[in-house]
Amino acid sequence: MDKDVLIQAIRQAGVVGEGGAGFPAHVKYASDVQTVIANGCECEPLLHTDQHVMREYAPQIVRALEAIVSATGASRGVVGIKSKYTTVARAFEEAMAGTELELHQLENFYPAGDEQILVKEITGKTIPPLGLPKDVGALVANVGTLYAVSLAMDGDPVTHKHVTVTGDVAQPSILRVPIGTSVAACVERCGGVTVEDPVYMLGGPMMGQMVDTPEAMDTAVITKTGGGIIVLPRGHHLHESATLSVREMQRRAATACIQCRYCTDLCPRFLIGQNFETHKVMRAFGGGEDVALGAMQAWMCCECGVCELFSCPMRLSPRRINALLKQQFRENGIDYTGPKEVHPEQASLREYRKVPVPRLAQRLDIGKYMDFTPEYQGDFTPSTVRIPLHQHIGAEAVARVQEGTSVEKGECIGDIPEGKLGSAIHASLAGVVSEVGSSITIKGA
Repeated sequence: MDKDVLIQAIRQAGVVGEGGAGFPAHVKYASDVQTVIANGCECEPLLHTDQHVMREYAPQIVRALEAIVSATGASRGVVGIKSKYTTVARAFEEAMAGTELELHQLENFYPAGDEQILVKEITGKTIPPLGLPKDVGALVANVGTLYAVSLAMDGDPVTHKHVTVTGDVAQPSILRVPIGTSVAACVERCGGVTVEDPVYMLGGPMMGQMVDTPEAMDTAVITKTGGGIIVLPRGHHLHESATLSVREMQRRAATACIQCRYCTDLCPRFLIGQNFETHKVMRAFGGGEDVALGAMQAWMCCECGVCELFSCPMRLSPRRINALLKQQFRENGIDYTGPKEVHPEQASLREYRKVPVPRLAQRLDIGKYMDFTPEYQGDFTPSTVRIPLHQHIGAEAVARVQEGTSVEKGECIGDIPEGKLGSAIHASLAGVVSEVGSSITIKGA
């Protein structure tokens, strides 16, 4: 497929990066690079969504990967998966037969699926601090995104998402649901919760969003980037960690941080050679907010959570502190002005400091869920969907429908604002628009 035609098809379909913050794919794939990597590592514990997609749709993923390799002028296309995914490996080996694509199998460590870590594993290159894969001639695409690209090549927009529902739920499952489906409805479809006072992690246990009130649960919906729902008991270690107040985080940092360097020495970004030393941010934060605003290194944090949920012997909150500081920097218009050089010598112990997923699961107190194998339950179609107009990096989509408008599944209901970075939004359900605001509610026909 011609590059311009491919990019336009991806743009019209509303494809965004499904493995992260949702960067609009039509912009990302317009780059010229040397290596295109399909990210199938799914490094967060308990999630099985990408594994299912790879098992079922390996030929479509390969098709999209070949198209992007051609469009970007790359000389190399690689599918990165974990070596333990034996069934997935066989599916790709069959789908890749006769192509020039490579299959690269990684160890079972966290965060193997971080795009900068994956680039290091496959190309041996370190992306500079605050840089992007294209800075070293690489492009990384999640396998779910590539499946969406394959659909876009046939004219089909993004309307559905595969989701893992697991944890304290009656029937851990993988569902395929329309974008905008209620999270609560997904849980009920899987038999409901099995604990009296549940909380919910949207995403993975390391980087997911905690939802711990009925009101928040009632409004939470599946978006283009949502791949998991984990049900936990209230008071679980992950719940306590996610809900500490800023005041408590600062008090603990000031009184309990022993400057042991474990948060830095096990940081994945430090171990690929970036000059990020989390313990120094903790030292600054413990000294008070004014001092913390000088902790510029927080900009380099990828918020993977290794420091907070695995490394720290005092169970402090480096990840949340870094995220808080970055938010303050943005609000105050403070940009990173520090060094951005790479220090290859920091990687000398990297092979010995990768975080094994089974040990991570023990540390997170999710061991009892690790043996669950969510079964694919097929399509679940609710009677109503509420589709957010902002599911991606960039500007919110502009609604092109009004209350009372009848829509068909796949119809564009939100446009990219003129001259802005954004993504189109499509109806995931045929029906009638009942509400238009920051989201569009559709009641099924």
